[in-house]
Amino acid sequence: MTQTDSNVEKATHAATLIPLELLDAAKNKIEALLEVQKELTQTLEGINHELFNRAKKEAELASEFVGKLASVRSVPDATTTYRDWATKEMELLAADGRQMFEHGEKIMQASRRLFANGMQSAGI
Repeated sequence: MTQTDSNVEKATHAATLIPLELLDAAKNKIEALLEVQKELTQTLEGINHELFNRAKKEAELASEFVGKLASVRSVPDATTTYRDWATKEMELLAADGRQMFEHGEKIMQASRRLFANGMQSAGI
């Protein structure tokens, strides 16, 4: 740090009458909060992207199902078509559950860090 920067910092400190340690602690807490906010935003953007892809897959599956169902000529063929569709649908739902769990973990970890930082700043 240059002498001018040091003088400016001292003058600012004298003008505000706030201890530098308190200012540094507040700065660190704000930076930690912004980091958690950034992580949460990235997680939510990822969730949004995955939900969009999931909706796209659902539309493709429904379109495929309707096309196949329109071309069936017998009850056993219709049953096979329904069974295939249900199997694919259950696979998508299982993948949705895994993704929800993973994203929930990320959100909980970020929240835990945020809470831990708040507890430290409160002196608890």
